Amino acid sequence: MPKKIPTAEEIREYLKNTQTVISFTFPNEAVWCNKTTLPLLEAAEAVGTPNEEIWELCKKIASMSHAPLNLKEYERMLPFAQKNGTVDAVLKLLENYGPDFSKNEWYYFYDIIGFYYCVALISQSDYRKEDCEARLWTIVDSFIKNDTENHSLYVLLRNMSVLQKKRPSLAPMREKLEAAIKS
Repeated sequence: MPKKIPTAEEIREYLKNTQTVISFTFPNEAVWCNKTTLPLLEAAEAVGTPNEEIWELCKKIASMSHAPLNLKEYERMLPFAQKNGTVDAVLKLLENYGPDFSKNEWYYFYDIIGFYYCVALISQSDYRKEDCEARLWTIVDSFIKNDTENHSLYVLLRNMSVLQKKRPSLAPMREKLEAAIKS
């Protein structure tokens, strides 16, 4: 049985040696197999966030069955948004982690649920607030430019719409997404 909190290298090695069909033979194996776990662990290592801290977020994301839909679901990320190391790691992750709209069926190749929970996390963080807002603007602009069929714009718009009452800085992002959808 693997130790409780793996390193990115251990996850990488495990995934390399695991068959396509996973039977979940040890505790937290589903977390090991979640598509967001390895990139989050790698981002955490890159910024110096302890594995123990980011592992809690990995477990939470792996337990989700869909992107957040309502305020209660978005607020699941509040405890993580208050941990500086976790925010640092998520910001690092989101530098390069997101949908590749140029690929057909891109949603099969990465964890869209994990992505939207990470967006929800930085949307609610007071730590590195300017960096979080800048990353959100980058994501908004990228989606508007690249999601030509508006499939994901609606989910991103929901993040901004649901959280804007508590986070007024999200309102201009919501407005820009709405304008893009209408055009």
